[in-house]
Amino acid sequence: MKYDAISLGPVRMDVFVQLPEDEVTEMCSLDRKRCMIELGFGEKIAVNGVEFAIGGNAGNFAVGLARLGRKTALLGAVGDGWTDKRAVEILAGEGVEIKYVQEKPGQMGFGVVIGYLGERTILSYYSHSVNEWPEDPELDAEWVYITSMGKGYEPFYQKAVEWAKVHNARIGFNPGTRQIKAGLEPLRYVYAATEVLFVNKEEAAEVLGMQDQATEVKELLKRLHETGPKVVIITDGMGGSFAYDGNKFLHTPIVEAPVVERTGAGDAFGSGFLAAHMQGKPIAEAMKWGTVNSASVLGFVGPQAGLLNPEKLGEWLEKNRDITVTEI
Repeated sequence: MKYDAISLGPVRMDVFVQLPEDEVTEMCSLDRKRCMIELGFGEKIAVNGVEFAIGGNAGNFAVGLARLGRKTALLGAVGDGWTDKRAVEILAGEGVEIKYVQEKPGQMGFGVVIGYLGERTILSYYSHSVNEWPEDPELDAEWVYITSMGKGYEPFYQKAVEWAKVHNARIGFNPGTRQIKAGLEPLRYVYAATEVLFVNKEEAAEVLGMQDQATEVKELLKRLHETGPKVVIITDGMGGSFAYDGNKFLHTPIVEAPVVERTGAGDAFGSGFLAAHMQGKPIAEAMKWGTVNSASVLGFVGPQAGLLNPEKLGEWLEKNRDITVTEI
């Protein structure tokens, strides 16, 4: 079976809880670059709502691509608890192939996403199980999407890159927290084999060991491109998104949209961008797809509810047809 893409990484179930404003004390620095919320130790706090959704970058990306009509499989580990089983059922219901999902007995994953004023704090737990590459000679794909994994991910990453080279599959890479902290050198072979790299501005600086927050995004794009990716995408929150393909530096602003909760916005951008890129769309058009997909997700609780299908994507693009992608 040949897929448009296989998404690599563990999945789990997350619970989203919305904190009431009158139960929270907010403390911020004068420039509001760092804010904290205070919850009384030992208190019981009634929340405004509770919702469940799949957690994990791999699952978010897989659902995003499947919504946009791409044949997608997920390859990753999952526990055998009832929440894990439900997460896999949701994936299947979205049209994602789940036969390569590996259930790990006695393990589980779970996350608690605490929402407050449109922002979120995530309490994250993944099992210690590592992914294993399936021995299936019929597995084939145009793209391999490598994203966040926990401790012990290195052999799996190496196998994924080797497999992609043998099968002439292109690689999309969205490093997770552990991979960002590892820095460039241990994962240079992944960056070198990558076609499209997705990071945010802070992650780009950390990978490159450039901790000066004033570093221009063009410098970050250029240096990341020099590590091997053919296209580098850097997202910068309200600052929009940036791309560099070795020839042009491009910028796309955000689309103004209601913000309910921000989880999964980056994954939505990635799935929207790659769905367009897979169809041979120019980078500028792919950035528009990613931008509107991300904006739609912001209007819902959780990372999948707002992901666009082709019809809704067309509506968003038409509504925002004045999106300007500029060369910088």
